[in-house]
Amino acid sequence: MVELMTVYERLVEEEDELLNKLEICEGCIACIFEYLVSKKDVHIGESVLTAVHTIAKDLQTELLHLRLEKGLLADRIKLAKYS
Repeated sequence: MVELMTVYERLVEEEDELLNKLEICEGCIACIFEYLVSKKDVHIGESVLTAVHTIAKDLQTELLHLRLEKGLLADRIKLAKYS
């Protein structure tokens, strides 16, 4: 049971880290977008914008898998508690 809780706590920390990275990506996307619009030539940095967007989507996918793992682990902990 203690081992399960330790793994769960590690997943919570990883989730927080992923959320922070996503927040940074979203801020970068907003800044790049504003910059490109102000230059009135979106094609110059479109690849940079797309690259950061791709990173954000990859992080969201990683977060999805982590949350699934965390949910399954929480269920195992609950079952172990009441067994």
